[in-house]
Amino acid sequence: MLPVVLWFRRLPPNVQGAAWLVSGGFIFTSSGVMIRLLSQQIDSVQTAFFRAVLSVVMLLPLILSGRVQPWTSKRLVGHFWRTLAGTASMVLGFYAVSMLPLADATAIAFSQPLFSVVVAAAIAGEKVRWRRWTATVVGFAGVLVMVRPGAGSLQLGALVALANAAMVAFSILLVKRLSDSETPLMILTQFAIFSTLLLVLPAIWVWRWPDAWGWTLAVGIALSATVGQYFWVQAFKSGEMSAVAPFEYLRLPFAVFAGWLVWGEMPVIWTYVGASIVIASALYIAHREHQLARERRRAAINPANSPPVP
Repeated sequence: MLPVVLWFRRLPPNVQGAAWLVSGGFIFTSSGVMIRLLSQQIDSVQTAFFRAVLSVVMLLPLILSGRVQPWTSKRLVGHFWRTLAGTASMVLGFYAVSMLPLADATAIAFSQPLFSVVVAAAIAGEKVRWRRWTATVVGFAGVLVMVRPGAGSLQLGALVALANAAMVAFSILLVKRLSDSETPLMILTQFAIFSTLLLVLPAIWVWRWPDAWGWTLAVGIALSATVGQYFWVQAFKSGEMSAVAPFEYLRLPFAVFAGWLVWGEMPVIWTYVGASIVIASALYIAHREHQLARERRRAAINPANSPPVP
């Protein structure tokens, strides 16, 4: 095994989860660029269908070789509900990217970690301490600074982006539950199959044939989204949901750069102010997780002399 892989596996679980999520964020930003370009030719539902069916095609060699056997899963119902939530978030996210500048769509999507913390505490019963709550709320305030609702940002595209954020948070919870017994590859394969079945009829309803460039973009979306989702699943398999989710904030610099490079979009000063807030929040959460892990280890070694963690 490569030394870098061994080094990575020795990192704390939440740090591993954060690394997977940041890497996936870079890949998802590339996918977002292609989605917006393809939206000039076809409807977002059809784009989502292409993404799903091409993912099945790419996974087919693994299925035929027996490396992944989707029919052997004993949690097909769980996969269906996870796919339903994930497909809804995918379609909403595609529409948001096609309706808004890339940086704006990404900024609004940053409300997802707030939803994730609420879901983790209220539904999953995960213990979230007040400092993590505070950091997440501060990060959400930074998102509001960027989108400035009073300045007219809450158009239809922004509402779609917020709905996407809520569905992503719920999907994260379902992925976390499935990952207790299912491998990331199994989760990825089931999502590709079920989402294809869910989207085939809506896609036929709005069908338009793309040109050669459109097909190239469709393949690129499927490839990047499939790899990005694998990283995403690995992130929430590795670390706690409420600790890992805030690292979605770090997608913003990627989106700002991509928007400037492709469309010449330059965010206003409030985007940079808000970005500073959300990135600082994410870094603080990582710092707190390191402190908590160190205090837990100290408590395990000498419980009597270790103060309770606040």
